[in-house]
Amino acid sequence: MKFRSMILVGLTIGIVVLIALKTLGTLDTKGKPAPAPSQVSAIERAKEQGQPVWLLFHSTTCASCIEMEKICQALKPEFKGKVAFININVNNPNEKQLLEQFKITSIPTTYFLNVRGKIIFQSVGVIPMADMRLKLNQLAEGQ
Repeated sequence: MKFRSMILVGLTIGIVVLIALKTLGTLDTKGKPAPAPSQVSAIERAKEQGQPVWLLFHSTTCASCIEMEKICQALKPEFKGKVAFININVNNPNEKQLLEQFKITSIPTTYFLNVRGKIIFQSVGVIPMADMRLKLNQLAEGQ
């Protein structure tokens, strides 16, 4: 009888612990911002509109990524309507599909896609602004 009681107590404690862990896991996400939506639709939209694309895979904590983001923001107005600028934060869980599709292993990583969505350029690291401007001009002109 004593053995049976110990088993029941053990099972009860186990169930309570499992419920508590499940509840705590849910509480961890409450109050936190929801992850941003995936950029897959932005890439598709650019393709439908016949625009080439600059994809910048980055994070908000990497110094080189922050430098590339500044270059991106500086050049964006110059190429408005000519090139779609799409930033992809590698820490956004919704971007897993793109990270796998483009085989991202290092950041910052830049990809240029032509109007048909084909990769025509890929680079890892910081690209100086003058070089990026030249490459974006070529991309916008379809070269």
